[in-house]
Amino acid sequence: MASIGFIGLGRMGSAMSRRLIDVGHEVWVFDINPAAVKSIADVGGHAAASAAEAASHRDFVVTMLPNGPDVEETLFGIPDVASALAKDTLYIDMSTIAPDATDKIARRLSDMGVRMIDAPVGGTSEFAERGQLLILAGGDPRDVETARPVFDAVGREIIYCGPSGAGTRTKLVNNYMSTALNVLTAEALTFAEAAGLDLERTVKILTGTTAGKGFLTGAYDRKIFSGDISPEFGLGLASKDLNLALTYGANLNVSLGVGAAASQVYAMSRADGFTQNDWSAVFETLRLKAALPGKTFNA
Repeated sequence: MASIGFIGLGRMGSAMSRRLIDVGHEVWVFDINPAAVKSIADVGGHAAASAAEAASHRDFVVTMLPNGPDVEETLFGIPDVASALAKDTLYIDMSTIAPDATDKIARRLSDMGVRMIDAPVGGTSEFAERGQLLILAGGDPRDVETARPVFDAVGREIIYCGPSGAGTRTKLVNNYMSTALNVLTAEALTFAEAAGLDLERTVKILTGTTAGKGFLTGAYDRKIFSGDISPEFGLGLASKDLNLALTYGANLNVSLGVGAAASQVYAMSRADGFTQNDWSAVFETLRLKAALPGKTFNA
């Protein structure tokens, strides 16, 4: 079993620490909240007097902190965790922070001869307690493999996302999509209720269509990755249907801001000449606006 320093005992960090203890690891913990430290010490963890003590002479040091400045301050500020790390310690940041912060931290640690993985997680603290988190790892693949004692304890699946920073970037894309879809879902259900529909029945219908099943395993999987622009559902028709919904929603005094923004993207895609093509061609329009190289679709 490994010796692990764990810094950051919020809801997720506490659950992960308990899980690491449950599977037999020796876990030294620190948090600015003494009660959080005590709660982990009470279940078999070791209470460190400082973050630097938690990190000293460990096989692995894990941080699970709220944001990038917290991670930087912990590593390089007054706690000076970075200086406490042994040369053979593997540092794992499992926080969700900005990619430029991850890049900056990784460069500074590399200059000090410290190996780092960025490995944010998918799932809630309940998933952590059951060892069912999704681990999104970026860094040297050999270091990711070395970190398996930690990852296998708290995670159900480890996905290698690429070099340093790729885990952080993947998590940001994932959270962007899920948080935006949350608002769109709320808009749709508000729209349904304002239209006088039964919400339970509506949800049942939506979960059986593309609305609920999603695009990544449907139209996008069939179209985007095969480069096929032929219409399963025409972009012009999709734009028309969306605008019909927006007009009706306005008549009901329902705010459909996400839908209104989407309508502008469809309008751009029509202007790009994709009206008669598949509605997934909005992806090519956004790629064009972002000046990304190459073409997604075969013309």
